[in-house]
Amino acid sequence: MENFFVKLDRDPSLQLSCSFFPSPKSSPPTSLIVFLNGINTPHKLWYPIAQLLKKDMATCPPMLMYDRIGQVASRGRNLDVPGRPRGHGRDCLDAAHDLRELITYAGENHLGISSTHVDTVRIIFVASSVSCAIARLYTAKFPRTVTALLFLDSTLANSDTVSVFPDPDSPDFSPGSLPAGVTSELLADARKKIALVYGSESKNPEGLWRGTLPSLLPHSDSPKLLGPEPGTPYVTVIEHDPDVFPLQVQQTVGLAQIMTRTYFDPAWHLYHEGLARITSPELSKGPIIAKGCGHLIQRDNPQLVANEVLEVINKLRNDKQSRL
Repeated sequence: MENFFVKLDRDPSLQLSCSFFPSPKSSPPTSLIVFLNGINTPHKLWYPIAQLLKKDMATCPPMLMYDRIGQVASRGRNLDVPGRPRGHGRDCLDAAHDLRELITYAGENHLGISSTHVDTVRIIFVASSVSCAIARLYTAKFPRTVTALLFLDSTLANSDTVSVFPDPDSPDFSPGSLPAGVTSELLADARKKIALVYGSESKNPEGLWRGTLPSLLPHSDSPKLLGPEPGTPYVTVIEHDPDVFPLQVQQTVGLAQIMTRTYFDPAWHLYHEGLARITSPELSKGPIIAKGCGHLIQRDNPQLVANEVLEVINKLRNDKQSRL
């Protein structure tokens, strides 16, 4: 494993902290696995999965992971922009452009591929939470470069998240239509608490602005993603265990479990069903439930994630057109 920093061309004061796991193959690799973090989640959380892949597969493609600007080990801070919380001047589209710079750097310095030929690198994204949206934005901005995407409990990119709970202050609100155990007071409390952490315009420790996501990705199932060859990209969607997540949300933000079970989880599952349709049906898997896992599936069950990555790699390897 190699650790290094990458200065961003658009702002050299910003440096991404990266880790690179080379491939044991002697020939120049054509594929690169890129792991993408959730909000304020260090890239070191992917290390166990990388080790499992290297152990289970002697010819594993090279692997790249990093901390976004504002995350633990990277250098620099996100800018201030009027109308946003302090230090939230960069959004997920900015993060996708940062990722492009990083992949270009890795191609030149670790894969022997010049910047003019960076699109010949076949990318496999393994993304968690908000980075699923970043992976989608990258794939749409740089089409025909990504052969597979593994989405782990994606953020609800097309929603402010608060709106999954009915608004008791709405003129159309009818208390008599509420499910058993749900009250107007619980709804008001849920909207307030969810807005603080999961809301698209909420502050977060790394300063990644999510307020533009609903306009950048207004639909869970479109735009359809274009892979570099016929039969790509593969898409695998994995979601948290609905028997685990309500307690996790209650412990982290104080939301009553009935509110997660009644509103939050059904909306999340519906989003994941759409996400599985952004590729051709024969290339899609999921959504599947990660039994026993909360939101950070890669932390709770690294073996499951490694198995799913390995399955995708084997599919690509058995498809002569994929050029893995």
